[in-house]
Amino acid sequence: MRTNIVIIVIFLFFSVIIYRVYNLSIVSYQEYNKLSQKNMTKTIPIPPVRGIIYDRDNNPVALNELRFNLTIKPHLKENELNQTLQNIIALIPDSNLSKMYQEYKKNNSPYNNKNIPILTYLPEDLVYKIEPILSQDGNIRFEPTYLRKYPYKFYLSNVLGYVSKANKKDLQRNKVITYTQISGKRGVERYYDNILQGSLGEKKVIVNARNKILKVLDIKEPISHKIILSIDTKLQKFIYDLLESENKKGAVVVMRTNGEILALVSVPSYDNNLFVKGISYKKWNELSHNIYNPLLNKPVSGLYPPGSTVKPAEALIAIASGKWNPWQKIFCGPYVEIGNRKFRDWKLGGHGPTDVFKAIKRSVDVYFYKIGLKLGIDYIAENLKKMGFGKKTGIDLPNEKKGIVPNKEWKAKKYHQPWFIGETLNAVIGQGYFLATPIQVAVNTALIASGKLPKPFVVKQIDNNVTKPIIKDVLNYKEKKNLWMIRKGMWEVCNSPGGTATRHINTKITIAGKTGTAQVYSIPQEVKKRKREDELKYFHRSHAWLTTYGPYKNPQFVVTVLIEHGGHGGSAAGGIVSKIYNYLVDNGYIK
Repeated sequence: MRTNIVIIVIFLFFSVIIYRVYNLSIVSYQEYNKLSQKNMTKTIPIPPVRGIIYDRDNNPVALNELRFNLTIKPHLKENELNQTLQNIIALIPDSNLSKMYQEYKKNNSPYNNKNIPILTYLPEDLVYKIEPILSQDGNIRFEPTYLRKYPYKFYLSNVLGYVSKANKKDLQRNKVITYTQISGKRGVERYYDNILQGSLGEKKVIVNARNKILKVLDIKEPISHKIILSIDTKLQKFIYDLLESENKKGAVVVMRTNGEILALVSVPSYDNNLFVKGISYKKWNELSHNIYNPLLNKPVSGLYPPGSTVKPAEALIAIASGKWNPWQKIFCGPYVEIGNRKFRDWKLGGHGPTDVFKAIKRSVDVYFYKIGLKLGIDYIAENLKKMGFGKKTGIDLPNEKKGIVPNKEWKAKKYHQPWFIGETLNAVIGQGYFLATPIQVAVNTALIASGKLPKPFVVKQIDNNVTKPIIKDVLNYKEKKNLWMIRKGMWEVCNSPGGTATRHINTKITIAGKTGTAQVYSIPQEVKKRKREDELKYFHRSHAWLTTYGPYKNPQFVVTVLIEHGGHGGSAAGGIVSKIYNYLVDNGYIK
């Protein structure tokens, strides 16, 4: 009996063993095989190279220069670290030992298994000299990287922006940034950052227990994208140098009537290369505290009283309303009196009998005061917003400002105060609370020139995808029908004797336009005779506007110029506008 029990126990024991062997070798083979493959196979992300930006002539305006980072293995003992740093100092004596040590300590942690960069963006020629010697130290490794370069510096910095080291918010925004460690901060670099970052590639490899690569199984290349701007760099440089040579600050927009921008100039500007490796505190202070605002992209983010540049749009609104007779000659004296205040015309004695053509040609303030009193601020503001003011144009650049077209509701929300009639008179001549950007003025001018409201853009093409212009039909039948009157008035501004810009225009084609003189310093009521602009202190002088389109009979381009504290629009900007149109003719843009 005992023998039988022993035999049964032995039989059961071996049966269990046989079952386990079968289960492990046959049944669980696939599962364990997968697990072993996971232990052996590793996927390594490959970061893309940031996309190159070209101008309209395919010249690179933002490119990548090959550089190297000097990195040190993590988890080194103190004596090993000190010896490695001494090896580096021996070959790169101008490097800072203390900073390298601090950089290593800051990034060295038990959870970090990646090499720690302590010297970044080393040039190729230096690395080729020192790498054969320093590579003998097993703790040192050189890793290739790229340095963003902007060859045109301040000429294009307001358009391009720049890249710099990514912050925590950037890292959360795009997975690729985790590997590239840089992100766009302004301009096209910021607006199109996700496209310029590209897409990660990957390398599948087999590794051993020490994480050493034994075999490469597959490589998926990263994808980079290229961007082509609509900007003509030569024209951009030509305009910037023109303003600099005349010691003028401000903004210039050169745009096709369909919204394609050829030049977007902001003066003064800054060298965007300063930010790529990290700008010094001293240099940042110089730029940020500069009274001429070099960091501001003035065409898109600069807010200014638009002055008389709004008068053509207001004249169109008045005519189309049916409440205003453009042919009637209204007497326009030296002022309009509301209460105890006189709202003066810019001309001391007034302009006498005035119709809509003369009102635009001579920029007659009193004529537009009367339009404001007739139509009211709410009606005028509603229609001005339809025509491009008081809202973003949608340009493909960051930090665009929408400006202010004031009305009763706006003031009640902003200041909790009622609207006064005198504020209507200020608003209709582009003063008071009214603020606009140069790009808004340009878009409104394109609307008058072509009858359609364009969405401006600076990127012409992404890879093989060409940007399609977006043009809105915003005018009603009466407005379209009467556009010719506004255009004729603007023609007289630049071509007819007495036009506010006629004496200052010298172009190879016929253009039309509107001047503007936007006061930044109020004139007391008791002052009967104004000082000339050149007699005022610089920051008390009015901003000077001249917005134009051409050719007059076949509008193709809009040129809008704002000269900060420039005084009169015609004299301050007429020569600049003329030279820009002649450039467009000479270079085949206008045939």
